[in-house]
Amino acid sequence: MGQLQNPAFQANSELPENRLLRQSIRYRGRKTLRVKSELRRLKILEATLRIAARDGLRGIKHRAVAREAKVPLAATTYYFRDIHELISDSFMLFAEKARDNLDGFYDTINLVLDTSPAETLRRNGPQRKELAARLSVISTAYLHEQFTKRRQQMLAEQVFLMEALRDDRLAGLARSYREAWTAGLRQILKRLDSPSPERDATLLVNVTLGMGYDSLLNDQRVDYAALSETVARVIGLALGEQEIVPV
Repeated sequence: MGQLQNPAFQANSELPENRLLRQSIRYRGRKTLRVKSELRRLKILEATLRIAARDGLRGIKHRAVAREAKVPLAATTYYFRDIHELISDSFMLFAEKARDNLDGFYDTINLVLDTSPAETLRRNGPQRKELAARLSVISTAYLHEQFTKRRQQMLAEQVFLMEALRDDRLAGLARSYREAWTAGLRQILKRLDSPSPERDATLLVNVTLGMGYDSLLNDQRVDYAALSETVARVIGLALGEQEIVPV
């Protein structure tokens, strides 16, 4: 049987993988000292991400970014030496925001586990099916929000991951980003006494990426009931509870 986590587990303790991702986020553009300058720099980066999501990398030009950010053209070249630095830093910002969003989801799941009886966390324990159903409800709500209200961020993610295949400077960040995602799930699965937390965490990430890609193809037309059934089935398989009824 897998090793159970201490009930006094602290949900907000930083995993080594999260620390690695945080350390991998290194902006290359001009450093800012004043609040006003930093706000303008962020405005430019956020505009770059919007263009990446809407038009892909081919649409990212200094003039287009300045127009999107509503800043003078000179501002983009002041903060970023070239277009590659601008693209790189925009994806650093994306990874930073994505990490914070994912941490919030993991904190919610860990809070549920913190308040669950220790015997329920054991494989084949009492009320295991009810716990799996509760986790399915939380996960479905989270994914539905991502697929319907965060479409722009998901498109930027796809562009980022594809560009990382061609840019060694982004590849390391992409690997750290994915590993931090997997590590959070792996820790949760260990707490749930999974016999294969590494394998199941990787499986869950791959399934989620696939569902996200499908939602983008379907242009936000997400069937909540179908999503709920899929999530319940995947979580049920991971926890050894195959007959989870979605709420």
